Amino acid sequence: MIKTIKIFAAVCLFVVTCNVSKAQNTTVTLQQAINTVVKNYPVMEAARLGVEKQKAVKKTAVDLGTTTVYTGVEEVGNGSLGIKNNIGISQSDIDVFSIAAKSNLAKAEIKKAEIKLNLTQAELERTVSGLYYNAVIAKQQWLLYKAIDTLYAGFEKAAKLKFDLQQTSQIEYLSASAKNKQMKINIKKAESDYKAALQLLNQYLFINTLFDIDEKGVIANAYKPATTGDSAKHGVLLSYYSAETEIAEKQWKTQKAGYLPKLNLEYANQSIDGASGFYAWQVGVSVPLLFFAQSGKTKAAKLDYNIAEKQFEQKKLEINAQYNQLLSRYMVLKDVLNYYEKEAVPLSKKQISATTLAYKLGNIDYVQFIQNVETSINTNLEFLKQQAEFLQLSAWLKYLIQ
Repeated sequence: MIKTIKIFAAVCLFVVTCNVSKAQNTTVTLQQAINTVVKNYPVMEAARLGVEKQKAVKKTAVDLGTTTVYTGVEEVGNGSLGIKNNIGISQSDIDVFSIAAKSNLAKAEIKKAEIKLNLTQAELERTVSGLYYNAVIAKQQWLLYKAIDTLYAGFEKAAKLKFDLQQTSQIEYLSASAKNKQMKINIKKAESDYKAALQLLNQYLFINTLFDIDEKGVIANAYKPATTGDSAKHGVLLSYYSAETEIAEKQWKTQKAGYLPKLNLEYANQSIDGASGFYAWQVGVSVPLLFFAQSGKTKAAKLDYNIAEKQFEQKKLEINAQYNQLLSRYMVLKDVLNYYEKEAVPLSKKQISATTLAYKLGNIDYVQFIQNVETSINTNLEFLKQQAEFLQLSAWLKYLIQ
């Protein structure tokens, strides 16, 4: 759809030579920009480390309690050597019965971290795509003004010739000169806007040399809904909130496991009255006499789970409503751009062609010439404005659906 500049250049009967490609050393496509930021941007590395952290935390699910090594004697006195514990080992508070619950919680945390990594990538792709699209529109507007500048330069030259030959008034020449100067100012401003857009984009790309963007094909690669019934219910954003709900559930079950007893094991190598070869062992369980603290923790965890469920349902409604709203606007703009491409822009082309010829033949005055040219410019600027919104919507829809 991005044919505005080419069409305008054809009407003005000149070929736009893009000085950007000569001045820049590198041309970056949208996909290259996305690949670069996904690979190098610090927040992506932080998200990757988050996954590794949760994998390391998973090892804490197995809690074998505290180990004690001891020695000592008992029943000593009255000439008796008593019982000597040559060496004893005890393992207390072995939390074996809650290992499954803690392991499931750790798996849920790993899953959330992995989804967070995907969500971080999706957010970066949306942001970089939006900045890239801004640069595309800024470049197109700059090229549009450069094309019109050639037209106004010819207009001023013709008006000057007429004035010198005393075929027209000085007002016509001054008007043509003013329009030509105004367009040169517009060109400088548009070029500045384009360079500023590239600088904003480069905050994510870290390119050390001058670079240009490739505006070709961005519309063709815009979001394409498979059906009108598409929704964001399977998108990574909702998956993240779903993972938070799952973690809340696993935390509740882990707290419930806190009611279960813990094992205690003990073994000692003994000597009795100096004779070796004896040993002692015991196995026991430990449970709190009162469950007030654990009951409070478990109840709070269950409430957190219930809250997470409701928040997930709310997010599901909000995100799907946002998706449907954006999609509706997107489809309208798609029709609008189709109208501009097939009707408004070609009509603008004919209007400029007819206006230029009529002015040369003297069939219209300079006022009509300026009015017709300005109308055509506004048509093309409005086309770019609609394209800008269309592309931003595309970036958001891709983000919500992926």
